[in-house]
Amino acid sequence: MIYRDRIEQHIDRFPEMPSLCRRLIGYMDDPNVDFKTIREIIQYDPGLTANFLKLANSVFFGTVQEVSSLQAALVRLGTGRILEMVLSLSVSSRLAHDLPGYGLQAGDLLRHSLWSAIAAQELANLLGMKEVETIFTVGLLHDLGLLLLDPFVQEQRVPFDEQRDDGNASFEQTERKILGIDHAEAGAKILAKWHLSSEIVAGARWHHQPESASEHQSLIYLIHLADMLSFSEGIGTGIYGLRFNVSPESVKAVGLKKHHLEYVASKTLDKMKELEDILT
Repeated sequence: MIYRDRIEQHIDRFPEMPSLCRRLIGYMDDPNVDFKTIREIIQYDPGLTANFLKLANSVFFGTVQEVSSLQAALVRLGTGRILEMVLSLSVSSRLAHDLPGYGLQAGDLLRHSLWSAIAAQELANLLGMKEVETIFTVGLLHDLGLLLLDPFVQEQRVPFDEQRDDGNASFEQTERKILGIDHAEAGAKILAKWHLSSEIVAGARWHHQPESASEHQSLIYLIHLADMLSFSEGIGTGIYGLRFNVSPESVKAVGLKKHHLEYVASKTLDKMKELEDILT
């Protein structure tokens, strides 16, 4: 467990969430917060203001009438989407880094995370699962643990390659065997350290083992399926390729059909480029 102990120390030293995010999260927990208060926090960041206007006028909202003020953009987006956007912008630069241990080039993890986030949201909409309000945020952050584990995977690349070539274990099982922890657990620990909601933490923790989750099951099923769909499209596979197992329980629980996957893949591709332009 020597690696796990080192990794736990790195979790403790992982950079904190940006202060703007922390302030907004505090306000989002207040049922009486108004858009004027939120605007006064955001308006002094010109880049963030510009990105809120881009998003409010994007295909995500089927926009017909353009909005030109930050206040109007915030009203159109709603409080949940505002927090999603701030979190997205805060972590996107980190997700854009190359991860040589995992064989991911610069931008690969960001594209995979965006694809998973959009696909999970499209699945939720298609299946009428409106209660999973944090789905996009969970999709974006579910693989945050890869950032933490990458140098350790790089250090132990030979054993990882041997397991890939000779073993039948899934990649997260290989992580646990070699490092004593997998990227899902590591990511969940970071998100808990950031004091994010239990839905977001659980979504990251169980996105490869949805049947093991004790709460937020519907959300985790969707994140798992969106993640698998992203890999099936060849987005962000790296050294692990397709060595992840699709949970039959997830497919059965949400009533997923082949035509659902085809529809979601098409819709996700339509939205990917625009959101990628906003966040990069």
